[in-house]
Amino acid sequence: MIDKLLEPLILIAEDDPDDTLMLMEAFSEINQTSIKFLSNGKLLVEQVMELSQKDFLPKLILIDLNMPVLDGRGVIKALKANPSTENIPVVVLSTTKNKDDIDSVFNLGATDFFTKPSNFSDLVNIAKIVSQKWLPSN
Repeated sequence: MIDKLLEPLILIAEDDPDDTLMLMEAFSEINQTSIKFLSNGKLLVEQVMELSQKDFLPKLILIDLNMPVLDGRGVIKALKANPSTENIPVVVLSTTKNKDDIDSVFNLGATDFFTKPSNFSDLVNIAKIVSQKWLPSN
């Protein structure tokens, strides 16, 4: 039997090591450490499918839009096409400010979109917002 307390509440796909570290620190600032980081969208989708086989799904998925192997759009398509994962909130965090990019991820089923901020305190605020919106309170 799986100890659900050991499973991640949040899965994050981010290919940039610096952004990964910043996200790790931002979520740590708000005492949210039940997170697993993956370096591309394909690994994230595989992880979600593996967890779903164990009757456990993450409460939130945070993805970069532009990643190697499988980008954010591909992740959203894969998750929304599967009945067991279609209701997991998927938040996109990307450097793009392009309206067409943003509209496209919402059309595919993304739950929310944030442009990556240029400073750490704004990233902490984003971590707070997504945690308060989609994670169960303790």
